[in-house]
Amino acid sequence: MRKALALLALALPALAQEVTVYPGFAEVKEAVVLPPSAWVYLAGEKLARIPPGSLRLLGVEEEERVYQGTAVLFRYRGEGKATLRYLYTGLSGEVFYTLEEGRLTAWARLRLEGEALEAQRLTLVSGAVSLEAQPAPGVALRALAEAPQGSPFGLFRYELPPRRLLPGTTELPFQKAEVRPERLLRLAGPFRTDRFLPLERGYRFQAPFPLAPGPLEAVEGGLFLGQASLPPTPRGEVAEVWLGQDLEARLLRSVRLLSQTDKEATYQVETRLENPYPYPVTLLLSETFPQPFRLDLPGATLLPQGYRLELGLKAKEARTLTYRLTLPR
Repeated sequence: MRKALALLALALPALAQEVTVYPGFAEVKEAVVLPPSAWVYLAGEKLARIPPGSLRLLGVEEEERVYQGTAVLFRYRGEGKATLRYLYTGLSGEVFYTLEEGRLTAWARLRLEGEALEAQRLTLVSGAVSLEAQPAPGVALRALAEAPQGSPFGLFRYELPPRRLLPGTTELPFQKAEVRPERLLRLAGPFRTDRFLPLERGYRFQAPFPLAPGPLEAVEGGLFLGQASLPPTPRGEVAEVWLGQDLEARLLRSVRLLSQTDKEATYQVETRLENPYPYPVTLLLSETFPQPFRLDLPGATLLPQGYRLELGLKAKEARTLTYRLTLPR
């Protein structure tokens, strides 16, 4: 009787119930019905993509696992319903975004190698986790770890609709929202005396849902503006994305010497921006100077290394900043 049950169990394939996808691998849980004492899992080619130590039977007390080619013999105490759990490097996922006419869409990109998976529950996790390539013998693989120090927001989890995952790459939108982005122009870096200064174009908006780090593609008025990296942003916080040099807007600067001594020189600086667009923009200025320096720029926030200033310009509006700057000779 037990032999018949074992053969029946071998004939019934395990179906994935829960699939959690990470940037470089996935955690898969499959429901199985176990005969008493022993069961053979026919993994096939999939076994080559299952990191050693990650294959487990949950719901019974394991006593032994024997790997025989592409099959695994489990010996255990118990029987009946259980869960086969493993990590799988043949499936990975990432998040990316599109921003078009003020509508932000979050997309999942899932890549699967090997046979299809039935995911009754599908979760996408964005953020770095630890996957040890060569664990010590007999030590279970540690799959999850805290996010690295460079990411203060930890892991981002997104529940995706249940679906059959097919081999290849699948892209699907899973969250959408109107964000009404604020258009930005930015000059940042060391102080320069060039007559024409290029500006960087970007957007700023409040995160309508948690935003995992990922690439964002921006389109406005049917025109592709570029791709940029969206930083990790919790819901309700402000996200900024920068798309590279603006093709139309630039600063016009003139510098005139007012006085000088053996130790320092004072200049009059004029910085002018004409907003070329039929909509408002926000200008962000952030420049650094040689030490020591003195700056007389109303409205600017003085910093130990320079200043920071934010200005709003209406459609087609022009603004000129005139100020004094004293630098060491």
